[in-house]
Amino acid sequence: MSSALAELEIARFAVEEVVEGTKTGWDRDRLHATIPELAGGAGDPALAEVTVEIVRPGDPVRIANVLDAVVPSVKTEDPSSTFPGALGTLAIAGRGVTNRLDGVHVIVTCDWEGAGLVGPGEFPPSFLDMDGPAADRTRYGASTNVVVGCRPAPGIALQEADRAVRRAGLRVARDLAARTIGETPYRVDRLSIGAASATLPALCLVLQMASEGPLLDTYLYGAPTSHIAPTLVDPLAILDGSLTNGTYDWPSVRNATAAYQASPLIEELIAGHGERFRFVGSILALGYLNTADDKLRSALQSASLATLLDADAAICTTFSSGNSHTDTMLTVRTLEREGIRTCAIVAETNGGLTDHVPEADCLVSVGNEDELLDAWTPSRVIGGDRDAMIGQQVPLRAYLGANGETGEMDLTAVAS
Repeated sequence: MSSALAELEIARFAVEEVVEGTKTGWDRDRLHATIPELAGGAGDPALAEVTVEIVRPGDPVRIANVLDAVVPSVKTEDPSSTFPGALGTLAIAGRGVTNRLDGVHVIVTCDWEGAGLVGPGEFPPSFLDMDGPAADRTRYGASTNVVVGCRPAPGIALQEADRAVRRAGLRVARDLAARTIGETPYRVDRLSIGAASATLPALCLVLQMASEGPLLDTYLYGAPTSHIAPTLVDPLAILDGSLTNGTYDWPSVRNATAAYQASPLIEELIAGHGERFRFVGSILALGYLNTADDKLRSALQSASLATLLDADAAICTTFSSGNSHTDTMLTVRTLEREGIRTCAIVAETNGGLTDHVPEADCLVSVGNEDELLDAWTPSRVIGGDRDAMIGQQVPLRAYLGANGETGEMDLTAVAS
């Protein structure tokens, strides 16, 4: 990596309380949110209705039909370029100043089946609980959540509805954070990746995502990534909103937009650069590829890029479960055979690992997605109560980010 890489400043604002008010604004640690203003600003002809509701940790609430979670962020010099390509005008992400709210997320919901846009059972249940046995299983149960509920207009095409729903969530996230422009943050993180001693080991990241069509796409600068080969990306741009989520399959192993924006793994790699290792680059690679040749081809291309980066070691993340774990294992095997020591992050099922190769001798498990949680009866459900599984045991896989395979869970290994 060039020592001339630009710096990204993330100005952080700690949100102690989100309150409904007559004007959306910032007052010390309090975020005032005008619900009609936020809901109206997220409107789109493809949506019949947009609702906004605030829920807090400990509220006896289940959020159903959860699609995505977004960290409220805004580009201070040019708010219109926030989430470039996906919402804002196209611009290079990972540069300049971004204001970010800590302690609050925007949660996007939509009942695709109820809207008649997908068939029965096509997508699994997707929840967040603000109380009960699942509340501490995801990072989102501990944050104040601004829930953006979307109802597609009758007769609208699926692709148009999908785009409108994604933009509605991103727009609310931007508009909330925009209220901090000109205010004083509690902390500013200045992130850059410059030259480092060649005596340090070189480490790269292979970040797996999926892109299979509407409702199953990951977006890079607003464009679906379905046809890209493994490619190098600026890790600062990932933290700054260049990657956004549009995949709505298994929630616990879904890469939410927030998992890219606030990736502890990427932040740790940047923080350790120049001290413990050299962070030499991030590689985006698809999972859920269709054929054995496609999977092997992607593994070979990822390893080739890692070799060009002169990496000594690699960390591979995984998208979702099942099929994509074969992509992960083939990538680990190919990297290892190139002499690049590799660690992979994977979730388990009741049957253990979905796939495994002998070279994968360094794995981080983020838990069993089939684990059943105790039944819980919330006082209310928002986001749609169809198939809300009230009073039933719910598998962990139904909770957004509960088995995050991009490094968003806080795990520590302790030798006994």
